[in-house]
Amino acid sequence: MLLTVPLLLQALGAMGKPSLPPAPLAITHITIIDTERGSTQSDMTVLIRDGRIAGVEPAAAALPHGVEEIDGRGKFLLPGLWDMHVHLSWATASALPVLVANGVTGVRDCGSDLTEIDDWRTKIAAGLLVGPQIVRPGPILNGQSFNRYQLVAGGPAEARGIVRVLKWLGVDFIKVHRRLRRDSYFAIIDEARKQGLAVVGHIPMTVRPEEASDAGQLIEHEETLFEGTFSAGVAPAQLPEAIHRFLASGAADTLFARFVRNRTPLTSTLIAWRYLVEHPGTSWLSDPRMRYVARSVKEAARRAPPLSAEDLPVVRRTLAAYGEVLGALNRSGVTLLAGTDLAGARIPGFTLHDELVTMVDAGLTPLQALRAATLNPAKILKKTDDFGSVAAGKVADLVMLDANPLTDIRNTQRIAAVVLSGKLLRRADLDALLRAGEDMAGKN
Repeated sequence: MLLTVPLLLQALGAMGKPSLPPAPLAITHITIIDTERGSTQSDMTVLIRDGRIAGVEPAAAALPHGVEEIDGRGKFLLPGLWDMHVHLSWATASALPVLVANGVTGVRDCGSDLTEIDDWRTKIAAGLLVGPQIVRPGPILNGQSFNRYQLVAGGPAEARGIVRVLKWLGVDFIKVHRRLRRDSYFAIIDEARKQGLAVVGHIPMTVRPEEASDAGQLIEHEETLFEGTFSAGVAPAQLPEAIHRFLASGAADTLFARFVRNRTPLTSTLIAWRYLVEHPGTSWLSDPRMRYVARSVKEAARRAPPLSAEDLPVVRRTLAAYGEVLGALNRSGVTLLAGTDLAGARIPGFTLHDELVTMVDAGLTPLQALRAATLNPAKILKKTDDFGSVAAGKVADLVMLDANPLTDIRNTQRIAAVVLSGKLLRRADLDALLRAGEDMAGKN
């Protein structure tokens, strides 16, 4: 068993000697959630060695000598969860241990300080910091810069040059936002294709969703389908009804069939809207999970004007409409990913579980919601050799639960242990990580 004190030191970012490779581990008599087949495998043994799953066998099989055994009777094992839309620099380093404590073993950062993120990735890989796997794009490319993590792309030639520089810097993909010029957007798409980079993000306001899909973009957020060309001339109070007409007209079926044909995924981030509706005014301050949010971003959020009483009903209706869109996307067979848009005063880790509940409330089955945070991310990231299922050869990023998430998606919150790159983190270790994250949040 890993000691709590070293974990705390790692979570706090203390520098020292890299941690030793984890000892071989066997989780026995466990029920595996098979994310590919949508079923369970009972009374199994998962053998872990050198940070990977060495084998998955019936529990009756003899264990190799020198393996630490963990009895998994009555528990359920699933692949580590991925939050496919976060902004870690904005959330600060205090989010890292809290994510892991919630079984989030991988994230797709969608725009941060590249130097900072790469420093964290290096320390995580060396065992000097506890945190999830991170894929990242560096800065967000936009037509205007609204924060320090956005870069103005300029005209087409300049935009192409930026893509080439980002490729040289080793980014994992390109992130775009809605204020991009139309000509610059298509230049970015073309140059990214030449450089072997995916393009992820908002649909620019001058680009139609079907054009973005045809271009090969990976789409973030339900609301981006209705920005720009769709909502031109539509008042905010009229948007929910306009979305309902869109869904009823057959246009949605046509668009979503195009997404399926083009293999265009969409990352749902409804929890950001849901939290806003469920915590109007300053009521979010009473959420006990806010202790895991950095002090500096909470102070900034306190200064921001709250949602007005007049706007709240409109936002509530808009959220309901977006939920209907998510349900329609799912029924059409569009590949869905789970994200939280973690940034600012949004709560790390816990809200990914809230997003899974929101997805089920929108019509997904628990299995479909689980896939949106496990198997589908692995496919979209082209990392199915490493992630997405409990199988031999995969990275040993795993979550052990006290109850079956296929019967109730809320059971993903009943975490008994996490295996992070082969290292076992028992419940006491996860609680220590939460305390470390809380301490870091109070200082950041």
